[in-house]
Amino acid sequence: MFRYLVLTGCLWWPGILFAQTDTITDNKALQEVVVTATRNEQQQSKIPIAVTVIRKEQIQQMGAMLLNQVLAEQTGLFVTANHGSGIQMQGLEAEYTLILLDGEPLIGRTAGTLDLSRIVVSNIERIEIIKGPVSSLYGSDAMAGVINIITSNKQKQGQTNATVRYGSNQTLQLDAGTKIPFKDGVFSVNGNYYNTNGYTISGQSAPSVSPFKSMTGQMKWQQDWSSHWQTTVSGRMFNQQYKSYFEDTKGRVNDNGREDDANASLNIRNNVNDHFTQLLRLYYSRYATDEKMLYEKDGSLYDASFFTQQYLKPEYQLDWTLNPKHALTLGGGYIHETLEATRYDERMAFNSGYVFVQESWKPSDNWSILAGARFDTHNQYASQLSPKLSVSYKVSPKLKLLGSVGRGYRAPDFRQLYLHFNNAAVGYSVVGTKLASSIISQMQVAGEIKSINYDLDKLKDLNAESSWSYNAGIQALPWKGASMNVNFFLNRVTNLIDTRAVAQKTNDFSVYSYVNVNRITTYGSELNYNQVIDKYWQVAGGYQYLQAIDNDQLKMVKKGEVYTVDEQTHETRLLKRHEYFGLFNRSHHAANLKVQYTNLHAGIDANMRVIYRSKYGFQDENGNNIPDIKSEFVPGYATVNLAAAKSFMQQRLRLQGTIENLFNYTDGKHIPGMPGRIYSIAVTYSFLHTIK
Repeated sequence: MFRYLVLTGCLWWPGILFAQTDTITDNKALQEVVVTATRNEQQQSKIPIAVTVIRKEQIQQMGAMLLNQVLAEQTGLFVTANHGSGIQMQGLEAEYTLILLDGEPLIGRTAGTLDLSRIVVSNIERIEIIKGPVSSLYGSDAMAGVINIITSNKQKQGQTNATVRYGSNQTLQLDAGTKIPFKDGVFSVNGNYYNTNGYTISGQSAPSVSPFKSMTGQMKWQQDWSSHWQTTVSGRMFNQQYKSYFEDTKGRVNDNGREDDANASLNIRNNVNDHFTQLLRLYYSRYATDEKMLYEKDGSLYDASFFTQQYLKPEYQLDWTLNPKHALTLGGGYIHETLEATRYDERMAFNSGYVFVQESWKPSDNWSILAGARFDTHNQYASQLSPKLSVSYKVSPKLKLLGSVGRGYRAPDFRQLYLHFNNAAVGYSVVGTKLASSIISQMQVAGEIKSINYDLDKLKDLNAESSWSYNAGIQALPWKGASMNVNFFLNRVTNLIDTRAVAQKTNDFSVYSYVNVNRITTYGSELNYNQVIDKYWQVAGGYQYLQAIDNDQLKMVKKGEVYTVDEQTHETRLLKRHEYFGLFNRSHHAANLKVQYTNLHAGIDANMRVIYRSKYGFQDENGNNIPDIKSEFVPGYATVNLAAAKSFMQQRLRLQGTIENLFNYTDGKHIPGMPGRIYSIAVTYSFLHTIK
C-alpha cells in the first residue's frame, strides 16, 4: 500500500492533471452552501468535512438521465449490480451507503441495494456526497457514506423547461417542470416519462435489461408565513412497469412486474430569534413491488410475489447559536417501519428511536471542530452509539488540512431477521435469524433435516455491523485556476453479516441463515485535481487506490492454510501472500479524466469523459473463496463518453447529442449492464421568470 500512498502524494505536489469531474467548473466550489455534513446550511469552506458537490449544470452537460449514470463518473464511486444499481464507496458495498432525497431516506432495499436507476436527475439542483461514516447524524446504513439529492431550491428565479430525449434501444424521455416564485414562497413541479426497449447482450437467451417504462412526478411548495415561520411541503411518486421473459424446461415464462415508490414530507421551521431555530420534520414513504410469472403456452402460474414496505418518521431538531464560535445542534426522532411480502410469514414491524447532538466550534479563524454523536435504540437488536469528531486547520488561504474519526453501523434488515423462503425449483431454503430455530425444528420433526451445522441459539443474537473509520486529507488552491484535494481513508468493519449454511436437508441442499462472522478492512487514497486552462477549456481528473481485505482470510493465507490450483502445472499448491488480491468486486485502481469546452458567447458546450477501472474479482472457481486465478477476474477496462450542446434563442433552446461508451466496450459474461455504444439526442426549451 505504501508505494501507492507515496505515489498519490507525489502526484499531488507537481499537479499532474488528475482531477475530480464533479468539481471541474471552478474554484468557487468551496464557497457553496451545503447541508448534509451538519444538518443545517453551512458554507463548504468553513466545515471540517470534505463534501463533494455535483451541480445541476454539470449533470446537464453530461446529458445524463438517471442517477446511476451521474455517480458512475465520480472518483471513488463504483456502480454495482445486485438487485439493482447501487454504489460502492471506499470499498464498502452498496448496502452501506445511505441515499437521501432532500435529507430523507429513500426505502426499497429488497436485497440490501437501493436501485439508483429509479431516480431521474432532471429536477436535481445538486448532489452532495460525504465519504466515510455519518451515522452520528443519520444512523443506520450511513456506514460507508451519504449521498443527498437536493431538488428545487428556494431561489427567487423561476424557470420553466421541457425536454425531449431519444436514443439507442428506442429510449424516449419526456420531461417538463416549472418553478414559480411568488412574494413569500416558491412552488415547483416536475414530471418525467421514461421508456426503453431494453437490450440483449449477444449470446444471451433472455433480455439483459428488459423493456420497461417509468413515470415520476414531484412537487415542492416552500412558504414563508412570516420572518419566524416557514413551511416546506414536498411529494414524489414513481411507477415503473417492465416485461421480460426466460426459458424454463416447460417452455417460455413471461415475467411482468411493477414497482411503486411514493414519499411525502412536511417541514416546519421556526426561527425563534437570532440564537434559536427549531425544525419539525414529518416524513412518510411507501415502496411496493408486484411480480407475476406465467407460462406463455397455457398461462399457468410459474411464480408470483409482492413486497410492500412503509416508513414513518417524525423528527425534531434544535439549532442553538451560543455565540459566533459555538453552535449546537440537537434533536431526536422515532421511526416505524413495516414490511409485508410473499416470503415473510406475517406483517413485520420495526420500531426505533434516536437522539443526536453536534457541537460546531471555531476556536479561531483557522481551526474548525465538529463533534457529535447519535444514540439509536431498536426493538430488534442492541442499541448503537455512533460518535464522530472532525477537525480542520487552514494553513493559509490556499491550503487546508482535514481529519475525522467516526463510528458507523448498519442494522440487520427485515430480510436477515425474518425472511422465510423455500426455493422449490432448486431445493434450498433461506430463513431469517429470528425464525431459524423454530423453522428448522419443525423441519426436523417433518424429517427434512439431515444435519445441523451451527448453534441455532446463537442465531437469535445477530448484531448490527459496525465500523471505525479514519479520514485525513488536504484541500488546496495551488495556483491560478487550479484546485485539488487528497484524502486517505481506513475503514475497519466488524460483525459483518454473512450468509451461512446452518443445516443440511435430506435432499442434500442447505438451509441458509445469517451470522456475524468476519472482519474486513478497506484502505486507500483519493486524488482529485481541477485546472482551468483558459476561459473556454478546463481539464479535471481523479484517481483512487483501494485495498479491501477479509482479515481472517488474509491471516489464513499468511499461516499457509489456503490452497490454489497452479495455472501452469494444474497442481494444488499454497497460495502466496502476494497473490492475495482481496475481496471480490473491488478494483485496486480507478481513474477518470474530463475535458470540458464551454463558450457561453457562442452557446456551445462539449465534454469528453474517460472512466477507467482496473481488474476485479468476479466469482470463485477453485473453492478457496479468493479471486486468485485469471478466469476469476473481470479484466480492466475504460470507457469514453462524449456530449456536445448548442444553445439558440438567447439560451432558451438547447440541442444536445451524447455518445456513451464510444468504443463499444462490452463484456456480457461479467457486465450485462453495459450495453455497448449508446447514442441520444435531446431538445430542451426553457425560459426564466421572476416575481411580478
